[in-house]
Amino acid sequence: MSCLRIIVLALMSSGLTACAQSGPVSAAMTAVGVAPAVRPVHEADTQPHPAMLRYPDVGVSHIVFVYADDLWLVPREGGRAEPLASPPGMETFPKFSPDNATIAFVGNYEGNQDLYTIPVRGGVAHRVTSHPAGETLCDWTQDGRLLFSSNGYVGLGRQSQLLTVGASGGLATKLPPPYGTNGTISADGEWLAYTPNSRDARTWKRYRGGMATDIWLLNLRDHSSRKITDWEGTDSLPMWHGDLVYYLSDAGRNHRLNIWSYDMGSKRRKQITQFDQYDVKWPSIGPGGDGRGEIVFQTGANLYLLDLSTGETRRIEMTIPGDRPKIRPHDVDAGELARGGGISSTGKRAVIQARGDIWTVPAKEGAPRNLTRTDGVAERDPVWSPDGQWIAYFSDAAGEYELYIAQSDGKGETKQLTEDGKVFRFRPTWSPDSKLIAFQDKTGAIYL
Repeated sequence: MSCLRIIVLALMSSGLTACAQSGPVSAAMTAVGVAPAVRPVHEADTQPHPAMLRYPDVGVSHIVFVYADDLWLVPREGGRAEPLASPPGMETFPKFSPDNATIAFVGNYEGNQDLYTIPVRGGVAHRVTSHPAGETLCDWTQDGRLLFSSNGYVGLGRQSQLLTVGASGGLATKLPPPYGTNGTISADGEWLAYTPNSRDARTWKRYRGGMATDIWLLNLRDHSSRKITDWEGTDSLPMWHGDLVYYLSDAGRNHRLNIWSYDMGSKRRKQITQFDQYDVKWPSIGPGGDGRGEIVFQTGANLYLLDLSTGETRRIEMTIPGDRPKIRPHDVDAGELARGGGISSTGKRAVIQARGDIWTVPAKEGAPRNLTRTDGVAERDPVWSPDGQWIAYFSDAAGEYELYIAQSDGKGETKQLTEDGKVFRFRPTWSPDSKLIAFQDKTGAIYL
């Protein structure tokens, strides 16, 4: 049972003057915000933060990755990246074909997330799938088919199945497992390695619950199967290299996701990388420059290549050329991004969060008010006090989410009420007399 911790917050002890709602109200429920001002970019090339380089894959000579919702190519040694594809929306999971001539990826050219291919040297992207459900690209097979997972064929949205489809398109062929994802087939076509489900995009770290994933092997010839991991935490994203299955696991001493291997002959598992601060994310295997194999992955704020013949890792550094239209100052309709909030005691105004700021907006007449107007700070979970004078919310202005209150008319000073926000907090709730606030944190504790 969760503990109950009591902390009394003297809300009115600061001498803040209570405010009354004033001014007309308006019918407009949207508001226009201005993007934070940024320093001009004077150099043509920018060295991006590696944490922004997602879903990398490595081929014979290049690495493909997603940056700013587009596909880019960079030499394996690092250096200047080149744009490859820029359809509307975000591209994900690019993969080099076995002959290194084509890259398959998930993209959106025609209004839906589907599988596409594009030549490594550039050209016209070819649409492979047309199913209205989404797909996740897992790998190429050695005979040039695309292996992917989708929840559009099983009849239950939370379950995915593994399928293959020709690179030129056509009907997809379902693989034998009743459900699965993260699939990859051995070079000889005999074994399928996969996980029954995926939580790789979740933010749950050190997870030990019922959705913890294990890696299974299925023989595609006789349909025999076996589970090759038994760690109670996460084992995921298998990758074939000869008789070895490389995969992610947090079974190590520090319980951080690292790259491990499983030997099909000896059935022994071995930890390969030893990162002890940040998890390894989105590893993908390739032949390497000498054909001995390497894995590209992200950990913390860095992109690395792992040489499978030596076990050594090296950091990849690169620059991104071109314009940066998305970081220029520009107007944004914050009303399209409103989340959460509540209604004042009079019902004449509502409080909402939008683009990291706290706003009050009128029910009929009046103007929206941005109460916080901060750059580089996220405010969330606003709640109006019953007496109409205060708005409580969480803000990470101090580095972690702390509880704040501000006058509902936007006047006066803002007061920080907590100072020890090491655990994620949520759901602030006022007492009926507007003198106390209760909230929770992710440990199950309740504060007052």
